[in-house]
Amino acid sequence: MNGIFITGTDTDVGKTWVGQHLISALGQNKMNVIPRKPVESGWDDDNIESTDAWKLAQAANQLAALDIICPNRFSHAISPARAAALEGKSLTIEMLKKQCLDGIKQDSFLYVEGAGGFYSPLCNNGLNADLATALALPVLLVAENRLGCINQVLLNVEAFKKSGIALKAIVLNDVSGDKLGEMNNSNDLKDMLDYPIFTTQYKQASSDTFEKLAQLVSCE
Repeated sequence: MNGIFITGTDTDVGKTWVGQHLISALGQNKMNVIPRKPVESGWDDDNIESTDAWKLAQAANQLAALDIICPNRFSHAISPARAAALEGKSLTIEMLKKQCLDGIKQDSFLYVEGAGGFYSPLCNNGLNADLATALALPVLLVAENRLGCINQVLLNVEAFKKSGIALKAIVLNDVSGDKLGEMNNSNDLKDMLDYPIFTTQYKQASSDTFEKLAQLVSCE
């Protein structure tokens, strides 16, 4: 099974925005993309179009499958593990893995988006790292392109190595739109790491960038 697990160096780094455009690019390449956002906290039934899972489902033209794409939804905008506990529910890595694989065929491309960072708590017995490991999926790391992101990226790379997870690529996402001045995080990281690094401007997607990213992540 081909696929990718997308995680971030933190919350609000633009994972879902990157995911939307990646899913669209994969679809244009005739890939059978199956999105999964197994857990989402901060769910708003009155504004469902603002949710991450809805955006991923729309990108994949699978809004009818939203309940399968995101089977665990919690209203409190906190860590999924604690949000579930507040609603008297219990989630496990084994349960989330099964839900992610529901309906997956051999020719599917499984896109799984975590919640928060790689070591963020996801359920009662594990972190995002544990689900990525259980699914045996390589990782795409999204980081906000700002001062301090080099440290965050390098720490995540060490975490991937420790977990035995393959890192496909790093996306430096300019979320704020602020000028970076003399900083060039992409070039600095390329001097330190031997992984593909892409830069994106949040809400100004480059079709060429995401086409290249789609070709990279779809290679087994």
